[in-house]
Amino acid sequence: MEITTYDEFAQLVERYRIFPFAAFVPEHPALTTVTAESAWHTETETDPWLWRIRIAQEGKATYGKFFGAKAAFIQSELFPAMMTLMTGNRTAKERFEAGSMSRAAYRIYDVIRENGNVDSRSLRKEAGFGAKEDKKEYDKGLNELQSGGYIVITGSARQNESWSSMCYETSESWLRSVLEDYESLSVEDAKRRVQETLGSACSEKAYAFFAKKLGLNH
Repeated sequence: MEITTYDEFAQLVERYRIFPFAAFVPEHPALTTVTAESAWHTETETDPWLWRIRIAQEGKATYGKFFGAKAAFIQSELFPAMMTLMTGNRTAKERFEAGSMSRAAYRIYDVIRENGNVDSRSLRKEAGFGAKEDKKEYDKGLNELQSGGYIVITGSARQNESWSSMCYETSESWLRSVLEDYESLSVEDAKRRVQETLGSACSEKAYAFFAKKLGLNH
């Protein structure tokens, strides 16, 4: 399978519901595996590197490192259930006070919550991680918040001619902007919804991978 347009990519996200950026799920396609290497970083409308931001901005899917350090797209209608599973229906404050969220992650979350959509360069500075030696802790906190379901990537801000930085927003804020009336779910209801959705969208091996990662069989 090879795709060449953004619309084809959006259709694959709609079909598979969870669509990895790069291959890490067995028997499951990913953006890097369904596109030609020559299409990347051309800065044209057929550049998959740009699609990952466009699909989040259009509200068709959310984007983030939801599986450890692995990035994926989650179709918008499935994301409320996924967010519930990842957060366990606990707020960032509850997790931090229970000792299950690092101080760095909570500090970063607080800045995002207070500022709304914020680019990584500004976020790092405002959260107090501006020093070179703090970058590793900052990146670790960002990954913790994404894999925990608390923040998503919403765009990119060009800093100069050669590079741009990611923009982040809380998951709840992004969802409210995309789904005006999304349903709050219990963890058990969320689990059933994800099981039903992925059960019909994935191969057996892919489903087994997601079930293990998301605790669907517990």
